[in-house]
Amino acid sequence: MSKVMPYFTCVVVLTVFATTSYARLVSFEADTLSSWSPSGAVVTQSIGSAGLRTVTMSAESRSKFTLTSTVTNETSFIWTGYLLSLNPAEAASFVNGSAGSTKFGTVLYPDKWHVEFRAPNEVAIGQVATLQFDIIIPDDGSFTFTLTQTPIPEPATLALLGLGALACLRRRHT
Repeated sequence: MSKVMPYFTCVVVLTVFATTSYARLVSFEADTLSSWSPSGAVVTQSIGSAGLRTVTMSAESRSKFTLTSTVTNETSFIWTGYLLSLNPAEAASFVNGSAGSTKFGTVLYPDKWHVEFRAPNEVAIGQVATLQFDIIIPDDGSFTFTLTQTPIPEPATLALLGLGALACLRRRHT
């Protein structure tokens, strides 16, 4: 009996550490259709002319979970990319190498609070893109954080919008 006890203790300790270090999403709020479980969340959004959408989540410390976001382009421009941002002042960060998309094949991690999806495909007006990525909460305590989503317009559309704004300003000053 005494030889079995150390092995049993090791198994119990490893089990406790394994369960506390993985996936506990506590609450989830989105400004659109969504569902969530402790291991992750699924968000379905239509991104309109406002362009920016936020999702607020609370998670336990030392947790990692997957978020899947399906977005429909209801803006007046074609998307050539999509940027996801977390507030650096909050404890949450993206897991490098965890992101993927149905439309964008290139994923960049400028820092641990941003994920940028780019090329090879564009998301035309009315089309849908699905983005999947992991978020980690490394610190102690319970944390609430916000995910901001920003579609990136194609350069030609951006140039046209800029020229239109300049024309309006010039006309206003004359």
